[in-house]
Amino acid sequence: MKKFIYLLCILLLVIPTFSVMAQEDAVTSRLQMYNLTLPQGYGVTSVENVVALLAENPDAVLIDVREVDEYAAGHLENSFNVPIRELGQNLNLLPDLSAEIVVICKGGGRATLAATALGILGYDNVKILKGGYGAWEAAELPTTIDVFTVEASAAPEFDPVVFEAVDIYLTTLPQGFGFVSPQNLISELADNPPVLIDVRGAEEWNAGYIDGAQHIWINEFMSRQDEWPADKDTPIVIYCASGYRGSIATVIMQLAGYTNVRNLSGGTNGWTAAGLPLVGAVTETAAEFDLDAYLASYVSGLPGSFNAVRVDDLAAELASSPDVVLVDVRTADEYAEGFIAGAISIPLQELPQHLDMLPNLDQNIVVYCGSGHRSAIAMTALNLLGYTNTRSLMGGVGAWTNGGQVLTQEATVVEAGTAPEIDANVYEVVDNFMAAIPAGYYAVKAIDLKVELTDNPPVLIDVRTDGEWQQGFIEGSLHLSLSDFMAREADWPQALDTPIVIYDNPTHRSTMAMTLMRLMGYEDVRVLAGGTTAWTNDMLPLVTE
Repeated sequence: MKKFIYLLCILLLVIPTFSVMAQEDAVTSRLQMYNLTLPQGYGVTSVENVVALLAENPDAVLIDVREVDEYAAGHLENSFNVPIRELGQNLNLLPDLSAEIVVICKGGGRATLAATALGILGYDNVKILKGGYGAWEAAELPTTIDVFTVEASAAPEFDPVVFEAVDIYLTTLPQGFGFVSPQNLISELADNPPVLIDVRGAEEWNAGYIDGAQHIWINEFMSRQDEWPADKDTPIVIYCASGYRGSIATVIMQLAGYTNVRNLSGGTNGWTAAGLPLVGAVTETAAEFDLDAYLASYVSGLPGSFNAVRVDDLAAELASSPDVVLVDVRTADEYAEGFIAGAISIPLQELPQHLDMLPNLDQNIVVYCGSGHRSAIAMTALNLLGYTNTRSLMGGVGAWTNGGQVLTQEATVVEAGTAPEIDANVYEVVDNFMAAIPAGYYAVKAIDLKVELTDNPPVLIDVRTDGEWQQGFIEGSLHLSLSDFMAREADWPQALDTPIVIYDNPTHRSTMAMTLMRLMGYEDVRVLAGGTTAWTNDMLPLVTE
């Protein structure tokens, strides 16, 4: 009997421990999933993009999480008010988990806390108004003092353990909502320093960080929990560049049980604006980057298709997979005349400046232009920048319409996100090349090349396969198949100012080769527009020996 009572006492002590551990596991599992699926741009959306969003989707939900008196003094039209500490108890005012929701506060801090809490609960289309109501008002956009209300309905079903943790976090937010100013932080660092965690990307960290900080990128935050302080009562201050990512990490740590976590208001931008220093900036010399080896590695890894896609194959993909991202690199005027449905417009020369318009580096992207030449330049540039699944539409819009496919003029609105981290050395080389591309895009027509070959012949390079070469080539050509192009760099003309024309059939591989040579410093490289087909269509001969 005594043994039974003893065992019962042990069980009574152990069972609550197991229960707490199970609850912690449920929250941790949800935090890990949320961290793995952080949205592009971390959900932060500019005033301009919110205006466009509302024009496209008037049913988007606008929720203002400021205090009642702040809301009463002025707010966005059709926005309703739920103070952030009451959010968990008013989820019946929100529609389903996939509804488009924009969260608003004064400057963006509270909205990020609220949006993160909603994301952890399972809402998967939540955005944050960048700069908050202040930015909206500064843009002189319409505001109102009329109260807007929505009808309550049944709240979605949540994991009860996760919901309880989120609700407790929200309802117990302290005065100041867990933000610390640069001025107060510098005083604390002198007297009783907290642990500093920098959640920016590697490139940002390498540009300089607050002295004493440790670096854990926000996208890897949960997977690197072993780098967090072991004592959950440790004073911690998290920061990013402006405060948004820092807020996300703050919510994650507090839901993971940390009791003293704050976010640096304004991030490093606010820190340096207050005249406070960053340390540890890494300076890299261009000499450390081997462009030649980088390009050679790229060419050796190319698939047999050389990342080209034909009209019929693309049409079938678009019919079966809505995840294909189409990028039109023609001019804005060309785009306005008609484009493939769903395509976004980024003119060729501007492409590296607008990587925030593109999704993840491994997203299925197809670039197109009028004929396939500009898109092959763009595709090569994106491949080199790290986009691993980017292809070019063979023949461009011309081939698309000739293949019985249609164009549209219905505008495609895309929200800018956060550009991925790109190797700074590669980006500089590619951006400089792209920005300098002239009208004509380094292409020469067959009839004009014929004249040049008579008067002042350029070096001709045929980058087709051995089999294609044997069927006929332009007299005087050097044969360097694209697959071997970088490996046979010793066969290239040695003088960087040598006039060179590259060709294939039609114009895709030659454009890639031209791009590679210009990136390597060759100043006068062009492609034969339309390749050997255009050449023979102009009644110009090919030879076989």
